[in-house]
Amino acid sequence: MPAMLDYLDENVIGGDTLFEGPYGQKKVIYCDYTASGRRHSPDRRRTLDMKQGEVYKYTTFFRQTTHFRHEAREIIKECVNATDDDVVIFTGSGTTGAIHKLIHALEMGGDKAKTTVVFVGPFEHHSNILPWKESGAKIVRIRDTKQGTVDQDMLETNLKYYSRRGMHMLAAFSAASNVTGIMTDTVLIAELCHRYGALSFWDYATAAPYLKIDMNASKLGYKDAVFLSPHKFAGGPGTPGVLIAKKSLFTNPIPGGCGGGTVLFVTRDTHLYLQDIESREEGGTPAIVESIRAGLVFQLKESIGSDLIEAREEELCRKAFKIWKANPNISILGSSSARRLPIFSFLVYHPDSGKLLHHNFVSVLLNDLYGIQARGGCACAGPYAQDLLGIDESVAQKFTWFLESHESDDGEVHCKEPLEIMKPGFARLNLPFFMDDETVHFVLEAVDMVATHGWKLLPQVRNF
Repeated sequence: MPAMLDYLDENVIGGDTLFEGPYGQKKVIYCDYTASGRRHSPDRRRTLDMKQGEVYKYTTFFRQTTHFRHEAREIIKECVNATDDDVVIFTGSGTTGAIHKLIHALEMGGDKAKTTVVFVGPFEHHSNILPWKESGAKIVRIRDTKQGTVDQDMLETNLKYYSRRGMHMLAAFSAASNVTGIMTDTVLIAELCHRYGALSFWDYATAAPYLKIDMNASKLGYKDAVFLSPHKFAGGPGTPGVLIAKKSLFTNPIPGGCGGGTVLFVTRDTHLYLQDIESREEGGTPAIVESIRAGLVFQLKESIGSDLIEAREEELCRKAFKIWKANPNISILGSSSARRLPIFSFLVYHPDSGKLLHHNFVSVLLNDLYGIQARGGCACAGPYAQDLLGIDESVAQKFTWFLESHESDDGEVHCKEPLEIMKPGFARLNLPFFMDDETVHFVLEAVDMVATHGWKLLPQVRNF
């Protein structure tokens, strides 16, 4: 493995963590970077040094940290090929916060929402569905093809239909699925959207730590906005969400989250907001160290290079498919022919009955037996998960019975604890590009072993 990847692997904080499980002491093997990354020692030391300076040299610190924060913003702009027409905004709660910031900038409420249609892709995380739904706009979900990628024909049909009706059109797609890792050709989709006058928005929460982001790839293949969560990067925990967007989108006269730092002058009766978008859209005391760290993790990714990362990830996908597809008890969800990141959601079958082992049981075994940190569930992408599991809408609605309160014959509503064990799902893990080959092999063999023999431990595991 290249020296740079070895360096990254060796400097992950907590890489040697041990825990006591039901089957003895295990070393933690973290395979959940799709949810959140882990801290990186050099970046942590650099930000701690800056924090220490605040105690002794406040004035110097104020000037220096302001410069560092500006530099972090410029690093991100350079990494994503932004121009003077693009802004980078740091915003609270990851991708979710960035999407809400964008919706506020677009002034989506009221009558405008009634004349707006939002096309969402097949892979979308709830963060890229629910805010658009709650805006009041019409939502059209574009399905995937048999090959597992976005159905461009369906998208174009809908673009033609709604453009003829004079609707405002927005397209919000994931650059890569957080369930299957399947990638979307962002330039091709953006070009298609722009040909019909639609805006092109991209959820890079899953893809950003691994794939190149190009805000201005071609004349029509540019991105109007990108939202992402740097906490998913190697070294990323403790960073804010990031919104990268065209300045022209910010038509809102009142900033999102107005308050301190967003105004030029305030009198007893009037106030005047700043004109600079990046300043006016970051109200309140900024997350200084956190946003500086966001710049550092982008810089770290850039120093490794997207080409090296993508080559390594293709290799990891090949390794996983070679071992797991040979096991009849493992069903890897999603197309095996589509380009994908090494993010794997899978089902495990009992060999004799053909019934599924519960996804949380599989995750518990990976943890207790091997120290592997995976997760069970729908990965916050319910509609796509239901597609993959073959659950149609009528069946999906039946699952809600286990999760809602119910009214009895006497008319009283009896609340109950949601039976979350009944929620359909799968086990998911990912293989980070800097994981060494020995550990990769260990993880692949562990999943293979659980799929073959895990059912034998059903009598021993009570809580999942």
